[in-house]
Amino acid sequence: MSDVKLTNRELEIVRMLSAGCRPRQIADSLVVSVRTVNFHIANVYGKLDCSGVIPALKKLRAAGYEL
Repeated sequence: MSDVKLTNRELEIVRMLSAGCRPRQIADSLVVSVRTVNFHIANVYGKLDCSGVIPALKKLRAAGYEL
């Protein structure tokens, strides 16, 4: 799992999710569409082979990411 590589944008979105932000809030903050945010979230889930925020955050913390 330590070989997980997130882009800067994916990491930014994951950090916002871990702070409790919803996709609409993230989209408004980053001035992108909700579809773009959901695209990045789906990429993160694919890279981590999981399907939810909590498992994704657990895996990223285990991989050494500071969230």
